[in-house]
This record gives sequence, C-alpha cells and structure tokens, in this order.
Amino acid sequence: MLENQELEEVITVRVQDPRVQNEGSWNSYVDYKIFLHTNSKAFTAKTSCVRRRYREFVWLRKQLQRNAGLV
Repeated sequence: MLENQELEEVITVRVQDPRVQNEGSWNSYVDYKIFLHTNSKAFTAKTSCVRRRYREFVWLRKQLQRNAGLV
C-alpha cells in the first residue's frame, strides 16, 4: 500500500441501550445511547456518545426527507 494514499473516511453510528425514563409516570419516555466513531477530518472528536429521545429520531427523519436531494 502506498504511504501517501489517503484512507477512506468512515463514520460508524450505533443506536443501543434503550432506557425508559420516568417509568410509571404519565410523562415516561424512551431514550437511546448513540455512539459515533469516525476517522473523518470533518469531526474534531473521533468518538462521541450521547443519549437521545425517540422523538428526536422522528425529527431527524423528517429533516432528512425534507432535504433528501442535499444529503
């Protein structure tokens, strides 16, 4: 392999560890752990981990559909 050959940029995203928050109350919800690992130079941090609610995935899906030609 050539030393100056650039590596392909990869972004790996895992959605895992669902948890029910406020279980037993009228305002309970599920959130998920989102783990990201990348070698992309576009990201400052090479790994990241956050928790997000299901409704945030719904919002993201709508945004991706709305901007389908751009993504």
